[in-house]
Amino acid sequence: MKEICVGICLKDDRYGRKLMEYLNHQKEFPMTACYFGNEESLWVKEQEGMFQCLLLSDESNYQGYVPFCRIDSRQCQSAAEIAGDIYDQLQVRTRNDWQIYGIYSPFGGMMATEFALEFVKRRSMPYLGMQPYPIFSIGEETTDELLFHIRQRRDDCIEYFLNHQEDLGSVKGYPGAGCFLDYRELSEEDYQWFFECIREKGISLAVDIGTACVPGLGFFRRLDKIYLPVTEQELETELYAGFLKQMRKYGIWGCSGMEEIVIGGKESIKEVISRL
Repeated sequence: MKEICVGICLKDDRYGRKLMEYLNHQKEFPMTACYFGNEESLWVKEQEGMFQCLLLSDESNYQGYVPFCRIDSRQCQSAAEIAGDIYDQLQVRTRNDWQIYGIYSPFGGMMATEFALEFVKRRSMPYLGMQPYPIFSIGEETTDELLFHIRQRRDDCIEYFLNHQEDLGSVKGYPGAGCFLDYRELSEEDYQWFFECIREKGISLAVDIGTACVPGLGFFRRLDKIYLPVTEQELETELYAGFLKQMRKYGIWGCSGMEEIVIGGKESIKEVISRL
């Protein structure tokens, strides 16, 4: 998503400054807003190419080339609605659209895969298996070919991805490679290239990750969000403490929005995912 800088100049100075504060602090539609007390100061920055969009009083006679929205402060339009209008005007996606999700457990096992499959089902997105050992009886050849397309950065990579997804029961996608070493033949940059192609095509993807298949710790930075399904018992182990220590040491923890998801107790995986 490109950086969005918005210039504001409204007749109601108090409302304009409050609107600037709201736009800068809300998270749904990320942007940087700058308020100007007079149009002359705004035009100077506008001519320097500072803004992607302007918010102006309805009586402004602006005739420039930057997209703009006219605001009637007397109607007290919701600031949240204005933020959404800006994104509509610029035709850009929000932070929550077309993301690459990672599902990862340092403990391994089937729980992470069960979480990933239910997550994919709920969100209606493709599944990409990156677990070290096959859990499906089909799809090794198509996954191997997809990895080859990614490694070669083939022009038809996304076309292949869209047209060769396997039926995995209630979801579709790529169940996993024939050998976990195949994943490590791709560089972090190869995966980054593939993920960007996916986003640009307007697709979200969930990646079910096993430790043995990660090409490097920087791989985690290529993901938009990582869910860590763990039990309460696992949270108290030395293994998990060591995992957290290493993630923090190398600056991974937090950079990809890693979020612990506690599984167990009275809630099922389905119920947990329904709250995300």
